[in-house]
Amino acid sequence: MKSKLLILCIVITNLVACNNGDDMLLSYQHSLQTGFYSHNTKKDTVLTAIKAWGIGHEDSLLYDGSQSLHELFLNLNMNENRTQFVICTQMLRDEIDVYYSHHLQPVSGSGGITMEIRIDSIKHTNVFMDSLAIRQRDIKYNESTQNVEIFVY
Repeated sequence: MKSKLLILCIVITNLVACNNGDDMLLSYQHSLQTGFYSHNTKKDTVLTAIKAWGIGHEDSLLYDGSQSLHELFLNLNMNENRTQFVICTQMLRDEIDVYYSHHLQPVSGSGGITMEIRIDSIKHTNVFMDSLAIRQRDIKYNESTQNVEIFVY
């Protein structure tokens, strides 16, 4: 009984010590940032009527096909080391398979933590996607850096 009480006290103390508003930076909203580029010109390009969702999570549509976009932000599953996506444009459909590692990382002495993510590899199908290039393997909280370039036909 005393050990349970001691553990409870330690947990409460840590929660209070880390509860400083903006210092608490735990986020599961890290996104893989991708951009579309022309296979021929290597310049950024816009794809029309983009739809995207996670495989196994078809009810969580990330992009609904109502927009033309030159970049996507794809949320990774922090309960796994792999997330798969379907990306569609104008009746064409490709899949990307992202493999990554992640761990919690302290960001301040007052208890703030964040998730540190590193892309290991990405596989894809080749319907409208020609190739992918990983430009930045590390995905960092609140950082706007394109991680992957997607070259399209």
